[in-house]
Parts: sequence; structure tokens; C-alpha cells
Amino acid sequence: MVNAVSPGILGSSPGASKINPTSRTFPEQVWGWLACFRSVHLAITLLTLLMLGVFAGVMIPQEGLVELADIKTQFGENYRVMKAMGLFNVYSSYWFLTLEVLFFFNLLFGSFQWLRPAFLAAVRKEFSGPEHIRVSPRHFWVRSCQPAGDLCESIQQIFKKKGYRVWVSSKSGPWRLYASKASFSRLGPAVAHFGILCLLLASVYGAFTGFTAQKLAVPGETFSFSAVDRMMPKMDPPFWQGTIPDWQVTVQDFNVDFYEDRPETVRQYFADLELTNNREQTLLAQKQISVNHPLSHGDVTIYQASFAPTGKLFMMINGERKTVEVNTNFQDRPISMTPIGQPEDALSLVVFPFFVKQDPGVKANHVRVFLHQGGSFVGASQGKMPQNLKLFEGETKTLNGIQVGFIKPEVATGLLIKKSPETLWIYLAFAIICIGTVMCFFSQRQIWVALEPPSEPSDFAKGESTASHTLYFHWKTNKAHLSFNKELDALKQTIYECVQPKTEQGVTP
Repeated sequence: MVNAVSPGILGSSPGASKINPTSRTFPEQVWGWLACFRSVHLAITLLTLLMLGVFAGVMIPQEGLVELADIKTQFGENYRVMKAMGLFNVYSSYWFLTLEVLFFFNLLFGSFQWLRPAFLAAVRKEFSGPEHIRVSPRHFWVRSCQPAGDLCESIQQIFKKKGYRVWVSSKSGPWRLYASKASFSRLGPAVAHFGILCLLLASVYGAFTGFTAQKLAVPGETFSFSAVDRMMPKMDPPFWQGTIPDWQVTVQDFNVDFYEDRPETVRQYFADLELTNNREQTLLAQKQISVNHPLSHGDVTIYQASFAPTGKLFMMINGERKTVEVNTNFQDRPISMTPIGQPEDALSLVVFPFFVKQDPGVKANHVRVFLHQGGSFVGASQGKMPQNLKLFEGETKTLNGIQVGFIKPEVATGLLIKKSPETLWIYLAFAIICIGTVMCFFSQRQIWVALEPPSEPSDFAKGESTASHTLYFHWKTNKAHLSFNKELDALKQTIYECVQPKTEQGVTP
């Protein structure tokens, strides 16, 4: 049988420590002090709390992904309390980071204790003699009259053809063989644990160095990351260790695409962006972004998050392009009132805008245009609507001798900028976890072989005139016993055929 692993610092007997605590070495004492971090119960508790934290981060709107005003409106008086608890920034909150750090050390110290036997089983190459194999319930033996050298070489080739790695004991002593297949599977839990440790480290690193920013920009606008509408480091500034890239973003163009059969429903919206270096003015990246198709450069990603009218309208007045702004209210409705013509005429153009996704029932952007003069609307009378025009985008009409056209509204694109230096490491950590998980699906299969020299003639069957060698086989697997038994049956048959014709066979009950 395989010799048991001798106890060391990590596997020392608890009872022995209690009998004579002063006899423990300093590393053993430190390991005893860290016993609380190796607790499986602590691991389950921390993992449960982390799971609840992730659930809270998914269910509760997070700052940087949802407008702050919308969050305050949704939670009202509870906003301050929930903000203090870090529920609107869960993954960078102090309590979530504390749980990650505790789980990291729990997994780190526990791995030495939990994974050490599996690691040793994967890397140690031990040999067993006949006296060990005979006492095992999982063994069989064969006898052969072939020369010992030929017999041993044949057994090695059989195992190699079956995909086993073979190690043979020193030539100076009795012949022993150890064959193993898929020993790497024993390392699967260690690899998966290492991936989880990398994942936790990457998450904490991103919390101290990443940021989220928001910017509402119009076509033709250029802005730098340091001059966005809202910059939100993932940690409070005293603890935040990140940097803001010295880059500029130019919004070349922005367009909104609607469904043809449902003109009030947005299908997609696009922004043409250029990313340049602020100092060298070199082009770093250029791309048309849309929802789910961001622009990425290094560890910075720019997402298409939203769009909204800016309150500016591009109009044509008597053939002249003019920009008018929503600058006043009429019966609680925002409108634009812009003087036109000569000052002495006191004539103003009044525009009522109606936008898709902003005004209920509106299926296409349009405006209602009136003329205002002398304190009243032109053409107004008792019980009668003043003269007006309804103009869709690109449409031009005449109102009271004035040619008015509606080109389009100015629409700003809402950009979400995220710096996540941990992203690459998180992907790598997940890949390591997946590799470790796949490794665990395989089973380690071990076979020990020992050659016993010929014994006294009385030990052999009557009529046997030639001294025989006896080969003892012992096997072990950590999982997939049914498939291994099938493989073992085929292996036995191959071995029996190899040592024939003069062979005795024996299998334990």
C-alpha cells in the first residue's frame, strides 16, 4: 500500500499540541493562531454574505449606472440611510471589500490545509512491495516463467500504451513500478482556488483604482475626462489610488434610429467618437458606438448609455438657418420664444416642441409654431385657435407670410465612461477557475506493481519444473470507479495474455 503522508506543520496532530503546547515550533504556533481563518464554517458564512452582497448590487440601482436623481426619487427618505450603508455602490463599499479580504485569507490559509493531501497525492511517486500489496483488498497477482527483465519491460509497455505515466524503482533493489494517469486532476481544486484568489485580488484592486464618469455631449463637442459632468471614483478620494487618463473625446455625430412600423420606439442610437491624446494630439481610437457596442482603449471603456434633447432646435426662418432655445414656459410647458424681424415689429416666433419618448403619444418629433406680437398670438380670437403650423423634421411651411422650417432638434448623447483596470485580471481569473473545474472532472488512476523473486519449489503447482516470478498489482482511483473497473478488466486481460503461456492467475475475493 502507499505509505501515509507523514505529519508536518500543516498536518500535525491536534492532540499532541494540547499535551505539550510549548514543544511546538514557532511556525506551528502561528499556524494554530490562524486556525480561525481556516474554518470551513467561516468560509461558508463569508461566501453567503458575499452572495447576499452581490444580490443587493444586482437588485438595487447602483450609482454610475443609474441617474442619481432617479435613485433619490425612487427611495425618497430612505436614500440617506441606504447611501450610508453603501447599498448604492455595493462592490466598492467598505463592508463588501472587508468580506472579500476576509474570504481571501480564509481561502489562502485553508488551501494549505485542505489541498495539501491532494497535492501530495498528485506529485509524490511511491512504490509498494509485495508485503504491502498482499494485505490490500484491491489487488491481483500473476505468475510467469518469463525472464524477469523481459517481463518487467512488457509490463511497462502495457501501461504506457494505456496512457499511463510509468516510474520504475532503482535498478539496484527489487523491481517496483508505479503507474499513474490524470494525476493533474488532483491539482484541479488547487487551480480553482488560485483562480478565486486572483478574482478577489482583482476586485479589490479595481475598487481602489477604477472610476465611473458620465457626460452628456452634443455632436461636434470635444471634452476631456477631467471635465466630465460627473466623476465618481469607486472609493472615497483619500483612499482612491487611480489616475485619470489625459485623453480627449470628440463626438463627431449622433443619430437615433426608430422602428419603421413603430416610429415611437427607439431601435438603436449611434455616436461617432474619436479618442485622442490631449498632449500629443494623436488619434488613439475611432469607432461608431451603440448600445452593447462600446469603444474600448486600454482599461477605459466608453458606453452609449442614453440620449436626451438639449432644448435647442435647428430652424429655418425665411431661408436663414437659426438655432432657437427653449427659454420660457407657457402654462407650465417649456417653449421657445425668439424675436424675429425688426425690433420695432415686436414679432416673436413661438415654438412648442414635441419629442418621442418625452411626450406621451408622440410618434415622431415635431413642433407647433405660432407668431406672437403686441402681447398676444397672431390670429387669436375669442374661441378660435391662433394661426399655427405643425412641422415635422425637414418640413417647411409658410405662416402669415413668414417661411418657417424645422430641421431637427439638437439631441445629446449620454456617455458612460468606466475605467476598470481589473477587467483583464478578472477574465484571467475566471479562465483559471474554469480550467481548475474541468481538471476536477477527470479521475486520478494509480497502479502499483511489485515483482517477487521465485520462492521454494513447493510453493508452485505440481509439475512446474521452472521457477516462476510473481507480479503483484494494486490499484486505486479517487472517482469514476465504474469506468476504472472496466479499464482494469481490459488491463488484466492484456497482462494475462502477455505473461502466457505458462501462467498462474489469482485474484482476491
